[in-house]
Amino acid sequence: MKKALLTFAMLCTFTLGTQAQQIYNEVMRMQEEFKTIKYDKNKPMTERKTASFKWDVIEYMLYKSKDDNTFTEKQLGIQTYAMTEFVNLYFKRLSEAKNSTSKKEIAVARFKAASLNNVLFGDTDYELCRAYVDNTNFLTPFSLDTDWVKALAEIRSKSWD
Repeated sequence: MKKALLTFAMLCTFTLGTQAQQIYNEVMRMQEEFKTIKYDKNKPMTERKTASFKWDVIEYMLYKSKDDNTFTEKQLGIQTYAMTEFVNLYFKRLSEAKNSTSKKEIAVARFKAASLNNVLFGDTDYELCRAYVDNTNFLTPFSLDTDWVKALAEIRSKSWD
């Protein structure tokens, strides 16, 4: 009986490890895709800069996770997915604003606030975390240290009428 339980426990651990590795590999694949886009001179500069931001967010999470034993591969996958949804929704809201400067300003302010208000690691290196926040060279004014799941939930809870 003990041998069967031990075998079951080992299988569960192996399965979880395999899933974690698959998640990690998928995030690495996405990061590589963003890297390819960011260096592709045939792509529009806005697309390249957005890919650069996404690459940097993943790199930041990988860097910070080395000091945080509670941040798992699953969380990395969930955060990466939420970040891409957040950024895509941001550009959707900007395009829906069309030529309305006030609607664009509202969208930028809401997304920026959602990013700044939902901290993931509590990093005090503000120069690093906020490298994109007020950088007019990029269209993604968001903190690298963002809990993207919470930020996305905050944005989705807003009325956009």
